[in-house]
Amino acid sequence: MTRPAEVKVLEGTTPGTRFDQFEVGAKMGEVSFTITPEIIDEYILAVEGDEKLYVVDGRMAAPPDVLCVYMTSTLYQKYPPIQGIIMCEVAFGYRHPIWRDESTEVRLSGEVTDKYVKKERKFVKWKGRYKRADGTLLAEVENTFSVPE
Repeated sequence: MTRPAEVKVLEGTTPGTRFDQFEVGAKMGEVSFTITPEIIDEYILAVEGDEKLYVVDGRMAAPPDVLCVYMTSTLYQKYPPIQGIIMCEVAFGYRHPIWRDESTEVRLSGEVTDKYVKKERKFVKWKGRYKRADGTLLAEVENTFSVPE
C-alpha cells in the first residue's frame, strides 16, 4: 500500500522550480506505487463515494479518480513544487479499471509538453501515463498549472 505522501514531494520541503527551469520535452522519471483494496476503501470513504457505482462487467472496480491523488508525483520528482502553484486545467482519460479486490502496482511517467506566458502569467503543461506493471494503460492525464514569480 502506497499513500500519496510517500511518493510526492511536498511544497516547501525542497527549493521549488522556477518557470525558466522547466524544459519542454523533458521526460520525468517513473514513479511506482501500489493501490490496495484498503486505499480504495479509504478513498471511497473520503470522497463519500457510492461503491455500487463502480462495477465493470459484474466486477467491483475502484473509482477511477483514485489515481488523481498521485498525479503530480512524477512531475515533482524532477521539478519540485514552488509555493504558489495554481492548478488551472486537468483532463483524465481512463482506459482500464483498477479492480477493487486486488492490489495494483501502478507506474506513472510523464513529460513536459509546453510552457508559455499569457497575460503576464506563466504556464507549464505536461502529460502523464499511468500503467500497470505489465504495461496495461490505466489512464492518461494532461495538466496545466501556473507558476508564480
